[in-house]
Amino acid sequence: MSGSSMLLLAGLVLLLLLLVWKRRGSRGLPLPPGPTGLPLLGNLPQVDKRAPFKTFMKWSEQYGPVMTVHLGPLRFMVLTGYQTVKEALVDQADDFTGRAPIPFLNRVVKGYGLAISNGERWRQLRRFTLSTLRDFGMGRKRMEQWIQEESRHLLDSLRETKCSPFDPTFFLSRAVSNVICALVFGQRFSYDDANFLRLLQIISNTFRFGSTPWAQLYNIFPRIMTYTPGPHQEVFRHMDELREFVTEKIHQHRETLDPDNPRDYIDCFLIKLNQEKDLPNTEFFYDNLVSTVLNLFFAGTETTSTTMRYAIMLLIKHPEIQEHIHKEIETVLGQDRTPQMEDRKSLPYTDAVIHEVQCFLDIVPLNLPHYTTKDITFRGYGIPKDTVVLPMLHSVLRDENQWDNAWTFNPDHFLDHNGNFKKSPAFLAFSAGKRSCVGESLARMELLLFLVSIVQTFHLSTPGGPSSLDTKAEFSSFGNVPRRYQLIASPRLHLASAQAGMHGECSVLYLPISFVTIYVQSSHRCWRSCNMSGSSMLLLAGLVLLLLLLVWKRRGSRGLPLPPGPTGLPLLGNLPQVDKRAPFTTFMKWSKQYGPVMTVHLGPKRFVVLTGYQTVKEALVDQADDFAGRAQVPLAVKMLKGYGLIISNGERWRQLRRFTLSTLRDFGMGRKRMEQWIQEESQHLLDSLRETKSSPVDPTFLLSRAVSNVICALVFGERFSYDDVNFLRLLQILSSAIRFGSSPWGPLYNLFPMLMDHLPGPHQSVFSQIEELKAFVAEKIHQHKETLDPDNPRDYIDCFLIRINQEKDLSTTEFHYDNLIATVLNLFTAGTETTSTTIRYALMMLIKHPDIQEHVHKEIVTVLGQHGIPKMEDRKSLPFTDAVIHEVQRYMDLVPLNVPHYATKDITFRGYNIPQGTVILPLLHSVLRDENQWENAWTFNPDHFLDQNGNFKKNPAFLPFSAGKRACVGESLARMELLLFLVSIVQAFHLSTPGGPSSINTTPELSSFVKVPRQFHLIVTPH
Repeated sequence: MSGSSMLLLAGLVLLLLLLVWKRRGSRGLPLPPGPTGLPLLGNLPQVDKRAPFKTFMKWSEQYGPVMTVHLGPLRFMVLTGYQTVKEALVDQADDFTGRAPIPFLNRVVKGYGLAISNGERWRQLRRFTLSTLRDFGMGRKRMEQWIQEESRHLLDSLRETKCSPFDPTFFLSRAVSNVICALVFGQRFSYDDANFLRLLQIISNTFRFGSTPWAQLYNIFPRIMTYTPGPHQEVFRHMDELREFVTEKIHQHRETLDPDNPRDYIDCFLIKLNQEKDLPNTEFFYDNLVSTVLNLFFAGTETTSTTMRYAIMLLIKHPEIQEHIHKEIETVLGQDRTPQMEDRKSLPYTDAVIHEVQCFLDIVPLNLPHYTTKDITFRGYGIPKDTVVLPMLHSVLRDENQWDNAWTFNPDHFLDHNGNFKKSPAFLAFSAGKRSCVGESLARMELLLFLVSIVQTFHLSTPGGPSSLDTKAEFSSFGNVPRRYQLIASPRLHLASAQAGMHGECSVLYLPISFVTIYVQSSHRCWRSCNMSGSSMLLLAGLVLLLLLLVWKRRGSRGLPLPPGPTGLPLLGNLPQVDKRAPFTTFMKWSKQYGPVMTVHLGPKRFVVLTGYQTVKEALVDQADDFAGRAQVPLAVKMLKGYGLIISNGERWRQLRRFTLSTLRDFGMGRKRMEQWIQEESQHLLDSLRETKSSPVDPTFLLSRAVSNVICALVFGERFSYDDVNFLRLLQILSSAIRFGSSPWGPLYNLFPMLMDHLPGPHQSVFSQIEELKAFVAEKIHQHKETLDPDNPRDYIDCFLIRINQEKDLSTTEFHYDNLIATVLNLFTAGTETTSTTIRYALMMLIKHPDIQEHVHKEIVTVLGQHGIPKMEDRKSLPFTDAVIHEVQRYMDLVPLNVPHYATKDITFRGYNIPQGTVILPLLHSVLRDENQWENAWTFNPDHFLDQNGNFKKNPAFLPFSAGKRACVGESLARMELLLFLVSIVQAFHLSTPGGPSSINTTPELSSFVKVPRQFHLIVTPH
């Protein structure tokens, strides 16, 4: 009787709870939809405990890509599909930067460290960690050398197996872990070290446990599970053991710390800890050190080694892919050369396979959980504070809208039709946004170098053959954990060695397989399936184009016509007619037909092109106010978010230009103080050239380091050592960005930015590198903030920070953090790359014309002697040298199109109307090659700047720095650098090249936005 009553009562209570179970969002908006759950348990009983992401994927088909799921007492928002995840993590990055307080991890690290922190703790630790790891080589040449060295240890250990089957798990994790150990602990461990192996076993077991139902149970009901027996209790004991190891290492570092010579990450943290010990808001204290080291040690070991283990499994499973990779590696590297990161571009198939392994493994299918630290709005839904957010990487890496065969292992996902590597925006194996993996660059480097070394050296197999391998994960919750298997690593032999009878205990000769038949059959099937609708598609396309052509017209305003120009196609305009590698040559050709003011349509954009000195001068000087607008170049907007000096307009441009010119002059630009800095830097440059000992050398970064140090002195208040690998990395980024902007990819992005943002290509790599440059600038600004003395500004950044503080209450001020970062980037880039490129081209021209070089050297020695330090006042006594420098700038024609201008209002010019919103190209190429202004416009001739008596003469058409209100801010600095650096070099050295003058090709390698000279080898022989 009472039992029935209790059952009835329980049923009524549950029914009542079910009726009030409701979804409430925030800001008056509903929560995302989702499956109905039970009180207290939510949707937990409905979820596949061994692979919860499968359940979420199934539900997303019913409830959409944004849904609410309740697991126990916790509310989760699940995001599925590339577009949804990108929109959250990238487009709304600030809203989704929170990290959920995962109970299991929280129990291990006590809430400290980088991985699960939020707010100021996370910002300080992430900034410091990225900066420190880069300082010790992460993603750079120094780290590459460490990995190469560790690869040799790994290969030796694999050889010792003598073709016997073995479990590769800890062979691989020992190698990978030693790389992160070198960064964090400053040492590597012997593969025979039993304590080291014990730590790796703990890490492996913890990762496996985190992917079991037990870990999910702990994360949902931590208070109950803390007092419940189970495997989690043993895992916690093991993690305490790992914590003790880290604690002991920190203690050893404390005992031997030299603040002036930090050895590794721990040393740097201890130094920072000591520096900020009296700051109440510092995050640099002991608990954060222990937990962050645990984060790095764990993540830097398990994820990469697991990916490598899975990669080897898949290569055994697909022997034809393994042989294809080996053939490519052997073609590029041979059998013995050590792989390098620069080989990646020559190994497109190998690179594609590594990327596909990461996609197919899908190592963290749910992603590390994010967290809403405030109420947010997303896609019309209200997401309340304290909601756990799961941006499912599994749904991105299997998004059928992004991948042709999302559920099969297929390296073609990352290859174009020519077999070149192609990126995919949906490749988010490291997540995306502000919480993306800190060690991504390190992991990419390890995967390539370790795997290429292994496949180069060994044929990989397993005792039961390919069919015996099960590539389905053993556990699939937090991480996809591959099944264990036995590996046989058989050393490969050269064909010649095999023919000579060379053999050993387990030496095997493997020959590549032909795939021609497969390729032909698949191509035939593709053609047969596509051919049926070809006629229909062609007819439809023709009708659409005809319709658009009928409405395609040119309209001006104010009753005036647009300038004339070539007829274009709908949508594409004149783009198909333009030489993509040197568009200015096409514009010059058209100007002969349509005149010096013409309209050109490139894609959806209208351009007015101005050619010839008189036309360009009339626009930029005589009508300066009308043509002072700067076009919003999409590449620059993407990199700078519209801030800074270069691409700004209106009040922002006026305030920043006035301040920048004034500040740089105050610090000596164009004056004696700056001359002394350049003279001092010249001595460093000459010393570095002497160290080449007349051996051939690429002068690119020798010159850019010297030139960049001058602008660094103005902007950052310091110069960098030529041996500073971080400095060299920044210069490489600048060089790569300029080269990209001058390749066909640069204009393509500028014409179709919205489309290109979602397409793979080299632009994606450039943007990620620019973020690295921005991080460097941000760190420098942070350092300046910490040490700022308002009464004694040291450089441009200090002056800007002081101005920010002075105008912080002005609503119309342009002196804020975003403009500071962008303007510093403007100055650093322009002050480095343009001048150093011009000097490099000047050296090339002096080698090409040895008679001119000798004439310049003779004049310098006559005026200065062999050892006199050149000064700006010597310019008037060096007319031929000055003429040569000017002619180099004219003939080089560095920025042929000019930086685009913009009509900020309707303009009347030469009887034509130029409507507001038109991009204007005042072609500097047409000025510097204007046959009405230069006697021999198309030849290199210093006489263009000499009168009949050999004195220097000016030419009004010399406009390499442009003209008018948008002329180069750093013109006076560039003129000073060109004279002092070049005179110093020619005074001290005879310049030559291994192939002689005839081997020098002065035609630019790239000629779009900037003319990029070809690389050459320089020999400097002391006079």
